[in-house]
Amino acid sequence: MPRTTPMADYLSERDGHLFVDDIDTTKLVEEFGSPLFVMSEQQLRNNARRFHAAFAKHWPDGPVDIMPANKANWNQGVWAVLADEGLGADIYSAGELHCALSLGLDPNRISVNGGGKTDETLRKCIIEGVRITVEELNEPERINNIAKELGKTAKIRLRVKPDFPGIWRRTDFAVESLSVDLGLQIYKAGIPAQYLEELGREVLKMSNVELVGLHFHSGRWRSDTWYWKKLMKGYAELILRLSKAWGGYRPQELDIGGGFAIEADPLHGLKTRMHAIETFFTYPFELLAHVFGKAGRYKFMGFAIEKLMQSKPGSQRAPTIEEYAEAAVTTFRDTLLKGGMDLKGIRLQAEPGRSFFGNAGIHLTSVKRFKKQTKPIKLNWVLTDTTAFFMNTGVIEFSLNDFRIANKLNAEETHVADVVGHSCHGDRILPTVKVPELENGDLIALLDMGAYQEISASNFNALPRPPVVLVNGSQADVIKRGETIEDVYARDIIPPHLRREEKIA
Repeated sequence: MPRTTPMADYLSERDGHLFVDDIDTTKLVEEFGSPLFVMSEQQLRNNARRFHAAFAKHWPDGPVDIMPANKANWNQGVWAVLADEGLGADIYSAGELHCALSLGLDPNRISVNGGGKTDETLRKCIIEGVRITVEELNEPERINNIAKELGKTAKIRLRVKPDFPGIWRRTDFAVESLSVDLGLQIYKAGIPAQYLEELGREVLKMSNVELVGLHFHSGRWRSDTWYWKKLMKGYAELILRLSKAWGGYRPQELDIGGGFAIEADPLHGLKTRMHAIETFFTYPFELLAHVFGKAGRYKFMGFAIEKLMQSKPGSQRAPTIEEYAEAAVTTFRDTLLKGGMDLKGIRLQAEPGRSFFGNAGIHLTSVKRFKKQTKPIKLNWVLTDTTAFFMNTGVIEFSLNDFRIANKLNAEETHVADVVGHSCHGDRILPTVKVPELENGDLIALLDMGAYQEISASNFNALPRPPVVLVNGSQADVIKRGETIEDVYARDIIPPHLRREEKIA
């Protein structure tokens, strides 16, 4: 049977081919080459409106801002769409700040976070009037001094790090097997709760700093709504405690950060790729299989790989954006109200990353060879013209993205194979997945690739990184050109005494 897991709205099947809006993916590759990253303008717009509607529904008290994480996809063509939708931005670096400001985003909805900010970055933030999200104890004083020199008032928020002893379930994100509350403690970001009361009192006395609110971002430690209910309850309780400690302080805005999973959560692949049989029992099984003799052992292990270790991308789903919004915002709001806080006019902000961009992009790659062997063990490999090094974050996070054979959507899946890249590395992009009979030139579409993947691409093996195309209806525009081999080597500098022409002279 062909793959039938759900796809994003901009993807459709026509005559056995995968279409992006009104364009056949095979035509995209004919025009722009392979491999290729593709983003959907309409899906980005739909995500912007869907996020806002979902979160605003449960926060009737004041405005709601959706401020996507620029780190998840900092392509300027993508952000031109978001700027047109009136969105804000979660910013981490000076480079990301350049992206947001150059496209004219509202400074009041730009949050610049991250530790170790330079004076130059702080000065830029104060001049432009963006929010500075404070991560370090000495940062407010530095900001106050720079703002005083500029004759301005800096608007800041404190990025808080609450204690969460009640979130004891195991994370499904980190490679380590540990509870979420311990993972949150290990996570580097945020000001530990032990310092916040005193720091807040000091900040409220500063002449050139305005504490406009509080910020909290946990990241994606679990995909379920239970996690978000626990998270928001703990954050709200900390806000209430700080408000009391600071003499009845009432924030203008509260930011709950991001970390919501993509609905077709590729990080569920971690469970598959670290399956107990594969991780803990493969070698003992191999030892036991020696009783069958050499041929029997290989036959047994071939069966285990094909049947027991088979990966099933897209088979597990995360909650919808609406379910996340209801769980997070309702719990957050109810806890604040029960604690006596007046929420009228307070601005709520959310900073989704992977869940905002993920389903708006795909990666297209062509089959170079379908390699098979039957002896001594049955194995198959689908060699493609891409590489996992063009999707580095996916490798780091053990992602297992859903996929389609874009020019053979209805073909019966008759083989189990590793879909691999063409670098000089293991390069297992999709391990042990079911595929149809494939030929050179067939096209594979990796789904939900819009977040973190293209922007983390590297040049291992001196491979030029692929282009990015933005599709809107029947129109396709390059928003990042593909590299040439000359581009790959453009930053290299050979010392004068080693240049060949110098030696010849």
